[in-house]
Amino acid sequence: MNIPLAILGGYLGAGKTTLVNRLLREPHGARLTVLVNDLGKVNIDAGLIADHDGTTLTLTNGCACCQMQEDLTSQLMMLVADAHPPDAVLIEASGAGEPARLALAGAGIEGLHLTGVFVVADSITLPQKRHDKFVGKLVTRQLAQADLVLLSKTDLTPDDGAATRALVTSLTQAPIMDTGRIDDFARLLLTPPQSATQSRATTNRHTPLPEMVNAGDVFEHIYVSPEYPLDIAVLENLLGAYAGKLARAKGHIGTHRLQLVERDWKLTPAAPATPQLVFIAVRGVCDLGALESDLKQAEMAEMVGPAGLEPATKPL
Repeated sequence: MNIPLAILGGYLGAGKTTLVNRLLREPHGARLTVLVNDLGKVNIDAGLIADHDGTTLTLTNGCACCQMQEDLTSQLMMLVADAHPPDAVLIEASGAGEPARLALAGAGIEGLHLTGVFVVADSITLPQKRHDKFVGKLVTRQLAQADLVLLSKTDLTPDDGAATRALVTSLTQAPIMDTGRIDDFARLLLTPPQSATQSRATTNRHTPLPEMVNAGDVFEHIYVSPEYPLDIAVLENLLGAYAGKLARAKGHIGTHRLQLVERDWKLTPAAPATPQLVFIAVRGVCDLGALESDLKQAEMAEMVGPAGLEPATKPL
C-alpha cells in the first residue's frame, strides 16, 4: 500500500477551497480524504455532502472531508491503518501558515507517499502582497516551499497573469501552472511534479528561505456562531464598513454564504444552515472586538424567511 499525500497551500483567499471543491467534483473514481483546518469554516459544495457529523463530511462520491486534528501525524497514521483506507489524502493548509510544516507531519509514515507541496498564488493580489510589510515574508515563504505553484484568477488580470508569473519565477524554482488550464486536477495532485522522492519543502534548498513566520504574530481572528440568521441588509452595511480592513472572511449567515477577500465580497443564497462565520485580519489593522460587537447587534430576534432576500451584488 502506498497512499499519495498532497499538501495544498497558499495565502488567504488565493482559491484553495475552490480547487478542493473542483477536485471532489471530478470523476476520478478515487476515494479521497481531505483534511482541513476547521471543517465548519470550509465551504464544501452542498450538493456533494451526504452526511455531516460535526467533524467529518461524508460525500456522495465516496470521499470524506475531516477536521484536522492537533496531532496530525497520529491522524495520518490512523488513516493508513484503517481497514478501508482512502486511495489518497489531501491536506488543505491554512492560508496563514506554512504548508511545509504539514508535509513534515507525514514524513516517515509507512504507507504514505508525499507527492508534493502545491501552493496556490492569486494572480490579482500577489504582486501587492509580496511587498506588504505584514504578510510579505509569509507569502514569500509559502512560494519558496512549493513543488508546484498553481496560478489562480489569471483570467481576471489584463495580461492573463503574465506579470504575476514572472514574479513567482523570481521567488521559486518550482514549475508554474495556470489553474484554468488544468484538465485533470486529481492526477496533477496525486502524481509527484518532479522525479525526486522528497518534497522541495522538506529538503535543502540552494536559495535560503526568509526568516520563519509565526502566523499568530501576524494574524488574529474571531469565530462567531449567532443563534439566529443575520439580517442581510445589516450585514451588507457591516461588510461595507469593514471591507479593506479584513484579510479574509467566510462562512454561512443562516440564509446565504459569505466570501470576502479584502475589499471584495459576495453573499450567495444557500440552503438554510446554522450561522458560522470566521473573520481574519492582520494584527492592528482591524478592530475585531468592535466587529464582533457589531455582529451581535445584527443578530435577528427570529428566523429570517426567504421572502425579500436578494444576493449581494458586489462582485468578489
